[in-house]
Amino acid sequence: MKILGIGGFTHDASATLIDNGKVVAAAEEERFTRQKHQAGWPTNAIDFCLKQGGITKADIDHIAFYWRPWSLDSIKSHGRRLMQVPKHPLFSAGFLLNDMHDTGMYLFHLKQLKKATGGKAKIHFIDHHDTHGSVFFSSPYEEAAVLTIDSRGEWATSVWYHGQGNQMKRVGRINLPNSVGVVCLSTTNFLGFRTGDEYKVMGLASYGTPKYLDKFRQMYKLKNDGTYTIDSSFFKVQHSPGRYCGYVSDKFLKLFGPQREADSELTQDHMDIAASLQAALEEIVFHMLNKLYELTGSKNLCLSGGVVQNSVMTGRIKENTPFENIFMHSASGDNGCSMGAAFWAHNQILKQERSEVYPSSYLGPEYTDEEIKAQLDIAKLPYTRPDSIVEATADCIAQGKIVGWFQGRMEWGARALGCRSILADVTNPEMTNIVNRYVKHREDFRPFAPACTLERAGEFFEVDEPTPYMLYVVKAKEAAKQRMPAIVHVDGSARLQTVEHHQHNKFYELLQAMEQRKGVPCVLNTSFNIKGEPIVCSPKDAIECWSSTGIDSLVLGPYLIEKQKGEVQHVA
Repeated sequence: MKILGIGGFTHDASATLIDNGKVVAAAEEERFTRQKHQAGWPTNAIDFCLKQGGITKADIDHIAFYWRPWSLDSIKSHGRRLMQVPKHPLFSAGFLLNDMHDTGMYLFHLKQLKKATGGKAKIHFIDHHDTHGSVFFSSPYEEAAVLTIDSRGEWATSVWYHGQGNQMKRVGRINLPNSVGVVCLSTTNFLGFRTGDEYKVMGLASYGTPKYLDKFRQMYKLKNDGTYTIDSSFFKVQHSPGRYCGYVSDKFLKLFGPQREADSELTQDHMDIAASLQAALEEIVFHMLNKLYELTGSKNLCLSGGVVQNSVMTGRIKENTPFENIFMHSASGDNGCSMGAAFWAHNQILKQERSEVYPSSYLGPEYTDEEIKAQLDIAKLPYTRPDSIVEATADCIAQGKIVGWFQGRMEWGARALGCRSILADVTNPEMTNIVNRYVKHREDFRPFAPACTLERAGEFFEVDEPTPYMLYVVKAKEAAKQRMPAIVHVDGSARLQTVEHHQHNKFYELLQAMEQRKGVPCVLNTSFNIKGEPIVCSPKDAIECWSSTGIDSLVLGPYLIEKQKGEVQHVA
């Protein structure tokens, strides 16, 4: 049974192919088009998945789509939008027209895809939050509580489930206009960042104190049943083109003052607002989770949705709730909805038995040594093929060089986890500034993450289980603060990735090689891209990123390419 999942049509378009319940391939469209958060029909991602599976469109049995465009919830959402027309007629009407256009386009594409199967494939339209919730089906748990949170689906903003075996049951739900995701989105906009930059505000929060938490509490009310309500009068996100007019109302501005202009100075007040937002988010989410535990009695928790990508919050769940075990996979936002749709169809709708725990994040394209060499020859780049690419790479990092590391299958999700990574020395206290200055060109308040061998991670970080997808912020121990200053954030935390040999043997061996040279089995690991671009996918993408930035060394499969004398270099 071959199921093609399609998700993220309005943003973060992606495709996933599962065969008899096992993931064959998954990829985001942005990696092929090079347009970050690419919307629309994921043509390239679909073609890749089919090629990886060795099948054609005619072989597809089921098509699972991540949205239900004509459900009662969708109709209610459109009705709510109509109610906003008097407040901003042009924007609201434009939004509705655009939504109608998108709906028509994806119905057209779905019809064409079904036609390509000879009409045999059945199309399943699945509630948006159900595609998030089906993270349970790829979890290691036979039974678990499940929480999904994002700005909105068709109508729901958060759904609670109890998963058992191959079925899930809804046990709670929160609907528009009550959305903690909208609070985060609107405050992010108020602080001068774009939609999708909530993770930047999370990093900024570490520099502030939650002195304005009581002001945020005026915007929401926690209820005894574990839900909450939002006072919508503080926000105008439903009827305002926020990039130009802002997402917060005058009522919000009276509490916090004028909106920050993009790229202007960040003051301590802005940092305190970010810290207060972080505290409010945690208060609301922990309130929901404690009630969800009461309803399910489960010690296991699965999480998904854009809001749960706040890794500071997820890293504090065990301290603030009774849950003992937590699972998230590497694509927990809308970029993962194609996989969620496929698994919901396979397990919940078709009632097939669960057959595979989430295999890994390495589900994208890979390239042979011959394909890589051909691209190097086209670029007329001099290269070497060391006897050991791992040892040669470790030497580069130990010398203070920044390395672009390209190996195996591309990662699925927003994090680079050792296949499309930029790597550097964690022991150099200046390395964060160096990587930001010469490569990433991003805000200097944002930290970089460490990758560390699993068996040694406990010596340096307060962690008691694997964190292979870099989804939880943990506390750094004194050993990390002393020996790995480049990856410890200002608040003494780190967004840790643990690495095991069976997951990625070459990356694991590189960490061991770094211990021989620097005394710690750890590297600074950030995504192989620059600000505003997706993570690199192909050797060509990697060469272009390396050649246009201050990355010193490029490792493509078994090949090592160094910048020549006279080119940009900055060895520390």
